[in-house]
This record gives sequence, C-alpha cells and structure tokens, in this order.
Amino acid sequence: MQKEKKTLTIIIILFLISIVTLVYSKLSDNKTPSIDTKINNEIEKIDVLNDTTENKIMSDSAHLNKKNNEQQDEYAEDYIELSATNYEIDTKNKSDIAYLLDKNAGSSKKTQVPKGKQIAIIITGMDGRLGRPSKHADANQLIIVYPDAGQIEIIAIPRDTYVDMGYTDSTHLNKLTYCRSNKGREAYLKEVARIASISRVNYWVEFSFSQAMGIIEFLGYKNPANTLQVLRSRRGLGGDDYQRCYNQSQFIRQSMLSHFNKFTGISGSLLIRAGLLFVETNLTADVIINLVESLEKNGFPNPELVNVKIRPNIKMNYKVYDFNDTTISKLTKKIESFNKPRFENKSEHPQPKVNVANRLNKVINEAIADSAKRPAAVISKLNPYFQQRAWMQVTNKNERIKIRNDFQTLLVNAYIKKNKTEEADKVNAIISAEKELFGE
Repeated sequence: MQKEKKTLTIIIILFLISIVTLVYSKLSDNKTPSIDTKINNEIEKIDVLNDTTENKIMSDSAHLNKKNNEQQDEYAEDYIELSATNYEIDTKNKSDIAYLLDKNAGSSKKTQVPKGKQIAIIITGMDGRLGRPSKHADANQLIIVYPDAGQIEIIAIPRDTYVDMGYTDSTHLNKLTYCRSNKGREAYLKEVARIASISRVNYWVEFSFSQAMGIIEFLGYKNPANTLQVLRSRRGLGGDDYQRCYNQSQFIRQSMLSHFNKFTGISGSLLIRAGLLFVETNLTADVIINLVESLEKNGFPNPELVNVKIRPNIKMNYKVYDFNDTTISKLTKKIESFNKPRFENKSEHPQPKVNVANRLNKVINEAIADSAKRPAAVISKLNPYFQQRAWMQVTNKNERIKIRNDFQTLLVNAYIKKNKTEEADKVNAIISAEKELFGE
C-alpha cells in the first residue's frame, strides 16, 4: 500500500460490528485483532481462572428505563472523561478465558466530550432469515466521532430497549428493534439519538447476517460463523443483552485500533469505495476520507481515546475479552456447554441448520427456468438473496464464487430485458467491488 495521500479507513465506522470496509484486512499471516497494549499486558497477569458468579441484571425494559432516569437525575452533575483506561483485572476469574472488567461503560454519569465537530454514525445489524430480508434492528452500535480531537465513542444500545411506539404493553412491540421495522428508518434514527442523548444521527450503515459473515472473514478470522455466534450470544456468556452489546462494541473498538493504519493511501480510497457497496448506507467515500484524515492528523489511533458506553445505562462489571481466534474458540465452547443441556431436555430448540449452497443453487435453477420469458420472476426470486449477499454464508469459496457469478449473470440479463439498465449496472458494480475487496 503506497502512502501518498492519507485517504481511507472506514474503520471508524465500517465495522463497527462494523462496518465494513475494514474488510480488507485479510491478514496473510492469519493474525487477528488484539486488544490494545495496556490490556494485553494486564491480561498476562491473570492466573488461569473461573467465573464464580454471573452478573444479575433487570430484564424488564420499562422498569429499567424508569430506574435509569432516576439514576440520571441523581448523577446529573457528575462527569467522566472520555477515556477507556479504567479496565481492571477480575480477581475472581478462575476460568481459562482471560478478561478484564469495565466498571464504567454502564455508568449513568455524563461524558465530558471534547469541543469541536461531532459526527454520529449508527451501525445496524439487521435480523432476517435466508432469503427473507428483515428490518428488525438486531444490533445497534452508535459510533460518535470527534475528528478534531482524534477521539471516538462507541455506544451500544440493546435491541429490546424500551421505545414508546403507542402499542399496548401486552404486544411486547415497544422495543427499538421493532421501531426500525414497524416505524421506518427516520423514526429509528430519532429514537437512537434520544437514547444516546445526542441531537441527531448523521449517517447510517445497515447490513445483514450474511454481510456480517463477510465482514468478519475480511478481518481475517479463521471461523467467521463461530465469531458471529459469540458476538450474537445473549445468554451463553452471561449478562444477557447488555454484555452481548458490550462485546460487539469492544469487537469494533479493537478492530478499529488494529486496522486503522492499514487504510491510508491511494489504494485505501479504492477500497473504501468498494466497501461502501458491500452494505446499505448513506455514507460517501468523501465523508469517510475527510473523517479519517482529521482523526489521523489529531493522533488517532490512540487506545486511550476510544471509549465504550452502554445506553440506557445499566451498571455492571462488563467483561473485556481480547477477541482473537483462541478466545473465540473458548467462548464458542462455553456457549455450546450452556446450550447443550437445554437442547437435550428439549426446553429449548436449536436453530435448524440450512444447507445454504443447496438452497441458493435451487433458487438459481428456478430462475434459469424463468429466464427466457419471465425476467420479472427472475428478479423476484433472486433479489432478496442478492440484497443479503447470501452467498457469503457458503464456506467453500469456489462454490461461493460460482453461485455469486450465477446471480450476477441472471439478474443483469433480467434487468436488461426489463429495460432497467441502471439496476443492471448496479449489480455489476456491487459484484466488481466485492471481487476487489477479496482480491479476486
């Protein structure tokens, strides 16, 4: 990568759990992101140890919000510095999974933010089954960038956070996740801003389960499926949705710090443009480039100045894992141990496994049969899977590429037959961008 013009790095947003142009970090030596040096040094001091207790939290969203408001009033005049230096060693940890504790992420105290420009970007992971796109907001990570100070704040918002949308409480629909699906993006953005106590959200990035798999693979993880399982686990790691949200924020934080410097230079500007086509977003390459240049000019990346918060504030001792392949493997086993007895006694049922390659090939064959005379049917059949980048769930890369190319050929021809040349060009652009990201 030539460094001629400090251009790229969408990391500040893209990925952010996630977002998306960080993607190009397929490390040739298969190394994965590690937490900053201070945390690594402290983790080394931890004796191999085990959890004796799990954090207990209140699960009723309405009650939580009421409690949070009371706490906010109590600490209205207190402030904490925007700094991520307050991690502590958990002396009770007796497991073989090393972690630190963050006692400040759920604090109700206000953050003393720096002066200057503030840019807010919401990263939303959309929950949806294969071929059935959903607008449910499953993961909500708000990235607030202070480019003039070289600082970033990551705010994790649980999907079940209470939002008054006028439904009766018995429907259980007054939640942030349903706000996105039932009331639309604008209403969702307003609620995110309200929960985070900011004036407005400037930009949004949305991606599906399949696209998340792709992003994780781009980051160099050996097993993207296990990594995503860890980041999506609600109960297997303790802490319910709050620890899960915190895990996602820390994953984003560590990825940003590890990969920021890889995305400056002329080649970076090309990657960012390609990366933006991998997700749905209103961000532009120029916006990201300007943010990156300002951050770099002001000393980013600096682990001391990338902060994680949980909103609404839930005071817990949040576990800070170093998300490398070894830790992911151990956490996966912990989740499986948690689920095993529940599956065996049938109190819970595992998600049915789907052979993604078989499903996609079946859809392709159906589209081929329609391609001669029914281009509209081809588009209708293939587009839901295309929008999800569903082929990213196919683990065999050669098979994945063939399926993706079949989608491209069939969709482009169908759009041309319908005289929708702009749509055909868009399909070609998306596939070309993906090839660039993966070095094909």
